[in-house]
Amino acid sequence: MTRQLTTQNATITTAAVEVKTLTISGKQVTLAVFRQLQEEPLIAQDGTLNGEPWGVVNYHPDKCSDAPAHLHVVWQHDGELRRSAVQMPADGRHSHPAADLYVQARIIYGTVHRPRTQPKAGDSLILNEKVAGVWRTFAKGRFKHDGMDFEGAVPDRLRREWSRYEGTTPDEDRLAFERALAAFGISHTEPEEQATAKLLAALPTEQYRATVSYLSTLPQLFIAV
Repeated sequence: MTRQLTTQNATITTAAVEVKTLTISGKQVTLAVFRQLQEEPLIAQDGTLNGEPWGVVNYHPDKCSDAPAHLHVVWQHDGELRRSAVQMPADGRHSHPAADLYVQARIIYGTVHRPRTQPKAGDSLILNEKVAGVWRTFAKGRFKHDGMDFEGAVPDRLRREWSRYEGTTPDEDRLAFERALAAFGISHTEPEEQATAKLLAALPTEQYRATVSYLSTLPQLFIAV
């Protein structure tokens, strides 16, 4: 019977050649046990840690070896162990509530590119692309900020209004948008340039990079095949 891995029975041991292994009740943890650890984000929305990291495992339990560069970190949440796939800052697309609002703000204020066109020079926000002669609208807007790629979710109704370019925003989406802005200390009456600048400033890029840099220095934990 497979034993549950907890912070009470799990330990890290160091061999003579400084190889650290993750063990459970004195026996080296297997791939099967590692896969059973609950996947949960280690990095919080503000870029800090949600718990105490133990180390990095060079194994891709979710067949994600071809995904953008990332680390698989074993970490402690209260009295339980978790695993987390931590995306490297310069790879893949990152999500954040402020990124969602930034994309929605650009649509609502009418400063994003029109459907079936490319953004203007210097503007990284894009909502569609042309593939094999056909325009395809993204489910999430994509943009770059401070050296990181982000994606922002857009409500279906709002995305449809943008794709038709009717210049209107569904009332439910606008009210939800205004409430979400208030959570970031931004009034919906503020000018678009000021509001979007505050949303970009709320993206914790510097803290995220610092946290990932620290995680990259953690010891590698070896598990049994």
